[in-house]
Amino acid sequence: MKKAFKPVLEGLAVGCVFISITMLFEIPMYMSLIIGALAALGGWHNSVKMDKAKAEKQQKNDE
Repeated sequence: MKKAFKPVLEGLAVGCVFISITMLFEIPMYMSLIIGALAALGGWHNSVKMDKAKAEKQQKNDE
């Protein structure tokens, strides 16, 4: 899997989970999609941040 594709995939997974959870509570579909989109964006951002921290930690250990 390409390194640039991993954060997108993780973000989509988080978004799908949040959409599923909100649908359980019978929230209107448009609100569930908005919540899912925001969760996907947050999941993507977190994945990028974690990858950057992991690379910095690896570089620090290599020195």
